[in-house]
Amino acid sequence: MPLYDYVAVSKGCRKCKGGFEIVQKLAEPKLKKCPACKAPVERVISAPAVHGKYSTKSDSKLKDLGLTKYVKTSDGSYERTVGGGGPKMIRKPEDD
Repeated sequence: MPLYDYVAVSKGCRKCKGGFEIVQKLAEPKLKKCPACKAPVERVISAPAVHGKYSTKSDSKLKDLGLTKYVKTSDGSYERTVGGGGPKMIRKPEDD
């Protein structure tokens, strides 16, 4: 079962104000209220944990696996640093 992160939308208790994790089935609906204080909460996106052969941060290992790595540049664009797939540069969209 997946682990989901929630945080209080406005005021909340010590548990939800700083955020909390909860294990839920995929079929279960999102929580709308903190289980402890009933304050409104929202589910937040967090980075997934990657384990196994893809968990390495070594650029040479990523290249050997045929993966591509992008690094964010100072202007908000992304530049390919490892691999040959995809564009060399992904530019930040211009604000209109």
